[in-house]
Amino acid sequence: MKDKKVGAVLKTESKVIAYVVICLVIIVLGISYALFFEVKGNEKNQIVKAGTLEFTYTNGSQITNASNSICFTPMSDEEALRHSECEYKISIRNSGTLPGNYSINLSSVNVENPIALNKLKIILKKEGQVVADYPKEGTTTSLVTNEKIEAGSVINYSVQVYVDADNELLNADDDEKNISLKINGDAVVNEGEINPIDKSLLTNYINELAKSDTTNLMKDGTTENNLRYVGGSPNNYINIGDKDSNGNPILWRIIGVMNNITNLDTGKEESLVKIVRAESIGSYTWDSSAPTINSGYGVNEWSDSDIMKLLNPSTIYNGTPVLGESLYWNHGKGSCYDGDNELYKDCDFTTNGISDEAKNKIAKVRWNTGTPSESHSVSRIQVKYMYDGERSNHNGKQLCEEIGGGDECNDNVERKTTWDGYLALLYPSDYGYALGGNNRATCFEKSMFDFKNEPCNTNNWLIPTSTVWTLTALPETKSSDRAYRIYADGEVNDNRVRLAFHIIPVAYLKVDSKILLNQDSMKEYGSKENPFVLQ
Repeated sequence: MKDKKVGAVLKTESKVIAYVVICLVIIVLGISYALFFEVKGNEKNQIVKAGTLEFTYTNGSQITNASNSICFTPMSDEEALRHSECEYKISIRNSGTLPGNYSINLSSVNVENPIALNKLKIILKKEGQVVADYPKEGTTTSLVTNEKIEAGSVINYSVQVYVDADNELLNADDDEKNISLKINGDAVVNEGEINPIDKSLLTNYINELAKSDTTNLMKDGTTENNLRYVGGSPNNYINIGDKDSNGNPILWRIIGVMNNITNLDTGKEESLVKIVRAESIGSYTWDSSAPTINSGYGVNEWSDSDIMKLLNPSTIYNGTPVLGESLYWNHGKGSCYDGDNELYKDCDFTTNGISDEAKNKIAKVRWNTGTPSESHSVSRIQVKYMYDGERSNHNGKQLCEEIGGGDECNDNVERKTTWDGYLALLYPSDYGYALGGNNRATCFEKSMFDFKNEPCNTNNWLIPTSTVWTLTALPETKSSDRAYRIYADGEVNDNRVRLAFHIIPVAYLKVDSKILLNQDSMKEYGSKENPFVLQ
């Protein structure tokens, strides 16, 4: 799918400076929290907490004529919807155990030469969908009134403000005018005693632990601001009930608490614990294909890949018969792909396939399967660049299609940028964000290709002992058969998916996953010798 181009930015000769001042008044069980601050331009992830309620602003809220004059240039509704830079994004989270209600209002602040709200138009989106627009007159606009938020839920809004096409913002002889708007959010937790934090709930346990352990647990600073285990040897081992044929536990490790994950079990966006198996299940091709398809080198589309079908139940891919079909998921044995032109070998998961007990604790979620937008360049694969690419609308074939393709780009596989399922692989960014220590910020400015060099080749618990495949495909101009892998020396690079490298399954735990109390008070909980144990 080709990128859609945003229309040319309109310019205005008037000097317009817009300051958005956000004022939240939050009431929790009769206790009033008056919070007032001015949002500085281009700051990210501003969070305001009071009690169990959390308001997060995921984009900068200062818009100036110099950088975003389009937002204060008269435009039509259709034009406005194309300009996401004019949105003020608000995420409302209820981290408590009781539901609540909230309201959102927009009002004009009394400043010199204020502009009336009837000159502006306002579009309100909830979870990305337009729910209302407000061309109302007056000084106050009720955007949301007495809306309910369940305990543990997250609700995402955006308020888009722009000038109605039928109005002129400024007169020609005006030198300067200020627009000053205020978003008021009122939230009330329902009456009743709030239960203390249930620390046996794994998400709560990790979030509480992060308050004291700032060495091994860090926020990643992305839009989702996930909480991750970092460093060379954090105590993040977990027993989810996975067992070998002798009944011995097969351990996994906790990557962290990931926010805004689409949980298909509940139909909500939630914070879920992400885990990775502690050891490889063997070496296999990411995908293979017949000699007539991409020259036998495989297809880099995860939703149709051989490894996806090996790891997941056949209901995920409509039971299409293939070699290795659901063998890991079903504790089976048979044949698995091991090279180009559909080369295969014997494989046996009767002793290390995922157990039924463990399967019952894994959530079905929506995985992002996007790719970077550019063809491979080792200087470009910084951690944040890869994270954004993984969540983009780019796919592993579009560059090849744009130039006409060839024998290595002739597959007819439908390309997708999300996939619904249970088990997948690491993202390159999972590996990058696991880096800890004093050089973390310095290394994040480097390409992950250079993570094989000092100081970035240490202090990362996800450096594999052997080369492993990742979930993320690579777009190329002459082929559609490449994906990223992580080398044993720490380097991130790409290769053809028909090659056999180690496979380490990754999963999300169900939202209500709880752990037992520390089983051995003499040992650090979460260590390999004393792992967390799911109830």
